[in-house]
Amino acid sequence: MNIVAMLAKRTVARFIPGAKATVRCSACQRERNGSVQLIAGPGVYLCNSCIQRASRQLAPRRPAPDAIRCRFCRQLRPPPEVTHVEGLAVCADCLGLMEHILETADTSRTVS
Repeated sequence: MNIVAMLAKRTVARFIPGAKATVRCSACQRERNGSVQLIAGPGVYLCNSCIQRASRQLAPRRPAPDAIRCRFCRQLRPPPEVTHVEGLAVCADCLGLMEHILETADTSRTVS
């Protein structure tokens, strides 16, 4: 860890309550260290081994023969999960994420 990062971490830990708290995987409770990487989500952390385990569980799923590729996530989705806007295919997951981003942006503008 370089000196600037170390000083920044110490400064934050001094002035922000809870910053000293150890970050753990929300699924298996492993702590972050040199070999364990964590991905942060909204109020949740997942370690690299839990992410790999989840990927293996989902891997056997095969896309339907008539699947449509979403233009945002590039994933093949069954036709009921995809809509077309002016010829552009967007899956329900990406659309939900976009709606959430727009709602968050709207609330941050009204708060500012």
